[in-house]
Amino acid sequence: MSARLQAIDGGKGGQGHVATDDRAHARAALQGDDRAFAELVRRHSGGLHRAVARIIADDAEAWDVVQMAFLRAWQRLDRYNPKWSFATWLYRIGTNIAIDLIRARSSRERAHQAGGEHQLRVVSSRDEPAELSRLREVDSILADLVEVLTPQQRASFVMREVEGLETAEVASILGCSPATVRNHVFQARKVLREEMRTRFPEYVPAALRGRDAM
Repeated sequence: MSARLQAIDGGKGGQGHVATDDRAHARAALQGDDRAFAELVRRHSGGLHRAVARIIADDAEAWDVVQMAFLRAWQRLDRYNPKWSFATWLYRIGTNIAIDLIRARSSRERAHQAGGEHQLRVVSSRDEPAELSRLREVDSILADLVEVLTPQQRASFVMREVEGLETAEVASILGCSPATVRNHVFQARKVLREEMRTRFPEYVPAALRGRDAM
């Protein structure tokens, strides 16, 4: 089973790495060095997009969030505290935008919910190699599942269990305590296990089938 779905059962996703000279690039960008900021965009846009897409369950709209996050970062460089990694600061901006977007969605009737327009697209195996097609299908399933979580649960689960960030870093990004992050992840995993059993039983490991959610 993919690591993306193993995370629901307590597995770990990818690992986050911060370049040692991000802070130097941020300082240079604050002094007006456009190339330094462009390098920060190059380094972090892909990872931020991946995380945001999984939080909001919309691959295309996630790029809009990424652009807004970098624009705000550029406008607020003077507020960046280098005691934190630049990536942590950037993810906090991007995650806040994503959470606001989720809340805005939930405040109105959305006719597209039934049609699943905000799920990640499942690409036909005729268009891509079988493994890539399978991974995209798993991403689509994960996008469908996270719709049942609260915005904070989504963000905590995606960043901790799918992206593999440390609990303390997720807490810094979300502006809460590590204990709160652990609770969000625990609750998210519990809800997602039940959703998997009900909606996607073929992805549930045989050892877990028929057991109550933990």
